Amino acid sequence: MTDVDLAALSDAGAFVSREHQAHLAGTVRLDRWRVDPATAALVLTDDDGGEHRLRAHLVGTASPDDGSWLWGWENPSGFPPAFVRQSERVRDLGRRYAIPELTTPSLALEDGLPERLVDAVKALTGLTAHHVAATGNGATRAWLLLDDPGLGLPAPTVARAVGVVTSALAGGGAGDHRRALTAWAQQRGAGIERVAEDVDQLNLSDGALQVRYDAGGRIAGLGRRLRASTAAAAPIVEPDVESVATRPEPEPPPAPVAAEPEVEVEPATERPTRRGLLQRLLGR
Repeated sequence: MTDVDLAALSDAGAFVSREHQAHLAGTVRLDRWRVDPATAALVLTDDDGGEHRLRAHLVGTASPDDGSWLWGWENPSGFPPAFVRQSERVRDLGRRYAIPELTTPSLALEDGLPERLVDAVKALTGLTAHHVAATGNGATRAWLLLDDPGLGLPAPTVARAVGVVTSALAGGGAGDHRRALTAWAQQRGAGIERVAEDVDQLNLSDGALQVRYDAGGRIAGLGRRLRASTAAAAPIVEPDVESVATRPEPEPPPAPVAAEPEVEVEPATERPTRRGLLQRLLGR
């Protein structure tokens, strides 16, 4: 990875982001929540009134009303350092690698821009779950990274890898599928090897998945193999792209307007940040 730009970083975070959002939707109730910047937390309330706090980091805000994206590190609301530290870290890496989208305080809001930026941020920080929160200010939404041990992903398996691939076919999310799948394997601790010019093989705990690409680097076929002791290799087959592309993705529950945050507790102590994908790929 010699050329580091927004497109490369967005591809690097795209597949694990989709996997983690699907996992989040199936494991966490996000219908009753509030944001507490003072403690850098997304606070979830259960049916009995009990609260569970997920550590949250403000990435930025998207405002369709004025057509802009504003990075968290530039937000004028005077948030505590712990709430914007990850966005500041991304800004600093953007300066180091001369990525203007990560260092410009406000960007023109285009279709898909928040998703691309957040995918890139996930690749840089290693935090791969997020929540989009209403702010109470018109249509403005805050994009938050979530960091909690209970949100960890299950071990990667053939079935999960197939889900990642079909989700990518259904909703895009990456410009270069081969680059995105390679990054997913590295982030998830899966083996990946090139077995032909246009075929990669993912080596997973319960078997392997072979993926064929077209000339543009996009996924064009799949074939899975179970462990050699239980089954022979299956041929690569063409994916049913039409059915995948038209399969509706689960709709997230509608987000209520966020209540005014409660400022009750001192800011949380910052944990050591994890080494992001960019540094691992560059060996730094």
